[in-house]
Amino acid sequence: MKQYLFKLTFLAFILIGKTTNIAASDFSVIYDRMYREYLTNPTKSSIENLLSKMDQDGKFDVINYQAKDGSPRKHVQNLIILAAAYQNTENGFYHNDDLRKSYLKSLNFWIETNNTATNWWYRYIPYPKELSKGIILMAAEIKKDKALFDKTIKYLRWSYENSEAGRLTGANGADIIIGSLAASILTENDAQMIDFKNKMTGLLTIQPVEGIQPDYLFAQHCGKGRQLYFTNYGKEFVNSVMFYLEFCDGTKYQTPGVDLLQDLFINGVQWIFYSKNYDPNNSGRYNSSDQYYSQIKGLTDRIQKLNCSKKAELKKACSRITGENSLSGNRMFWRFDYMINRRTNYMVSTRMSSTRTVGSEAGNGDGEFNFYSGNGTNYIFVDGNEYNRAYFKKINNRQFPGITAEQDDVPLPIPNWGENAGNSNSFAGGASDSTYGVCGMILDRRGLKAHKSWFYFDDEFVCLGAGIHQTDGKANVYSAINQCNIVGKVQFSENGKTKMLKDKAILKSASWILHGKVGYFNLNPASKLVLACDSNLFSLNINHGTNPDNAEYAYLVKPNTVNVVDADKYSAKIPVSILQNKPEIQAVRHNLLKINEIIFYTAGQLTISKEQSISVDAPCAVLWNEQKAELTLANPLCETNNPAAIKVKISDRDSQKEIIFQMPTGLKAGSSLTKKIANN
Repeated sequence: MKQYLFKLTFLAFILIGKTTNIAASDFSVIYDRMYREYLTNPTKSSIENLLSKMDQDGKFDVINYQAKDGSPRKHVQNLIILAAAYQNTENGFYHNDDLRKSYLKSLNFWIETNNTATNWWYRYIPYPKELSKGIILMAAEIKKDKALFDKTIKYLRWSYENSEAGRLTGANGADIIIGSLAASILTENDAQMIDFKNKMTGLLTIQPVEGIQPDYLFAQHCGKGRQLYFTNYGKEFVNSVMFYLEFCDGTKYQTPGVDLLQDLFINGVQWIFYSKNYDPNNSGRYNSSDQYYSQIKGLTDRIQKLNCSKKAELKKACSRITGENSLSGNRMFWRFDYMINRRTNYMVSTRMSSTRTVGSEAGNGDGEFNFYSGNGTNYIFVDGNEYNRAYFKKINNRQFPGITAEQDDVPLPIPNWGENAGNSNSFAGGASDSTYGVCGMILDRRGLKAHKSWFYFDDEFVCLGAGIHQTDGKANVYSAINQCNIVGKVQFSENGKTKMLKDKAILKSASWILHGKVGYFNLNPASKLVLACDSNLFSLNINHGTNPDNAEYAYLVKPNTVNVVDADKYSAKIPVSILQNKPEIQAVRHNLLKINEIIFYTAGQLTISKEQSISVDAPCAVLWNEQKAELTLANPLCETNNPAAIKVKISDRDSQKEIIFQMPTGLKAGSSLTKKIANN
C-alpha cells in the first residue's frame, strides 16, 4: 500500500512539474535567462571598498557627479557589482542586509539625480543598459518599494520612449532596446515586448542606410555617406541582437532574423579577418587591426550556439575569424566602394570613397587624422600585425597605404561624424567574380585629381594611377605604396645591384623593394621612389612633385616574396602586362591566367592584342577570363548613374561577340554580374 501511494505521489509530482513548465510564462523564462547572464561573484575586497566610499545619500566619494563627460557612468557599474554580491550564494555578502540597503539607497540616488552627459549616448544607451543588470538581480528587493520600482521602470523606459527614429537604427537601436528590455520583463508588459520583437525583426533585415547592407557588411553613422563600421558599431549591434535572441529563444517574442545574422558572418565578417587581425577600414574612428579582436571572438562563440540554418558554414567562418587562414577569393562590397582580395597566405583591401560613401570618421577625440582614409587605402596583410593599434599612434596621415595626397603641413580637416570624409566624384567601385577582382576610383579632394585602380590576381596585384593633377599645391604629391610596422630589414634593387636600406633613400631606377615578406615591383621606370624607415615604420612612396600635370604610376605587389633570389627571379619574368594606363581606361592582363581586368571610366574601346579588342557603351569595371570564357561586369557609379543595360563587344580575328548586361537596380546597383561568352 505504501509503495502504491508512493507511486501515486511520484506520478502527481511529475504531472505537477509538467503542468508548471507548460504554464511558466515567457516573462519568467526570459527573466531567468537574464538573471543567470548578469550574475557574477565579485570579490569581498571589491564590495568592502565600494561600501567604504558610499556616503549616506548613496553617492560614491570618488565620482564627480557634476561631470558631463560620462564619467559618472562608474556609479552604474558599481551598482552591478553590489547587486551581484548580494544575490550570489557563494559570496560572503549574500543577502547581507546592509548591502541591500546600500544598493537601494544608491539606486534611488542615481535615478533621482538623472545624470545627463553632454554626449546624448550615455543617457540613452550605457546608463539604462548597464543599470538594468543590477535591477534584474535586485528586482525582488526593489519591488518591495513601489515608488522606487515605478521610478526605476520609468528610468529604463525613457531612452526607448524618447528616441527619435534615427536613433533606433543599427547598433544604437539594438542597444536602446536591450536597455529597456528589463522594464518590460519586470512589468510583464506584453504590448511592449511585441513592439520590441517587431523592432528587432526590422533591424535584422537588409537595411538601406544603417545596419546590415545587401553586400553583408555593416554601416553606421551614415549622415554624410555610407560608412563601413563593423568592428565597433557592428560588433555592438551583434552583441545586443544576440542577447535578445538568447534571452527570447523559444518564446513568443523571438525574432525570425537569426539567419541574417549568420549570413553577416559568412558573407561579410569572415572576409575582413586575417591572423586574428582585421582590416582597419572597418574600425571607423577607432583605428586598429586588433583592438576589438577578443570581443569579436566572444561573439563567434555565442553565435554558433544559436539555432541557425547553416551550421557548418558558420562554424568555418568563425574559425577563420579567430585565426584560421583558409579563406581564398575576392569580394567587392559595392555598398561601401570596398574590395577584399585574399589567399590563404595574405589579405589585401582597397577602400575607396565617392559622393555616396565616406572614409573613416572622427568623433569624441578619436580618428582626428582620418581625412585621407578613403583615398584608396590599400592595406596588405601577410603576418597579420602590420597595422596594429600602436601603428596608428605614429603614422603619417598623408601616407595611408595606397592613397595619393599632397604632403603639405597645413592642418587637415577633421572628419567629425563623416563631415568632409567623402570624395567629390561618384566613380568608385569594381567587379568581382568571387575569385579575382578589379576596382577603380576617380579621386577629387583638396584640389587633387587622380584616376586610381587595383587589379587582383592569385599571387600578385597591380596598382595604376593616371591623370594625377593639381594646380594650387604647395608641396609634393605622393602616392603611398605602403606604410606599415617595420619587420626586419629592407632591401632593394637599383641598377641591377641589391642594397640594404639604412634609414632613407631616393630611388630613381629601382626594380624592386623587399620588406616584411612583401615584394614591391616598379612598373614605371620614370617613377621616383622615396623609401624610408623611421619611427619604427616602413614607408614607400612615389613622388610626383609639386602640382603634377597628368602624372602616373604603375607598380606590382607580390605578397610572400621572402628573399632576394625570389625578387630577382620574379622581376625578370613578371607575368602581367599593362594594356593601358590613361584617365579614360586603365587595364592589366595576366598572361598566365589569361585574365583581362579593365576600368572603363568612359564608354570606349581597348585593344588587347593585334587580334583582340573589347568595347563598352558606358563606364564600367570589366573582368574577362578567357580560359573560363566568362565576362564579369559592374557599374562603379552604382545608384548615382545606373543605366538599364551595358553592352559589351568582344572582337577577335574571326568573330565579334555582343554581350548585354541588364544592370542590377535599387540596393543592388553596383553589384557584379557574370555571363558566359558563347561560342559563335
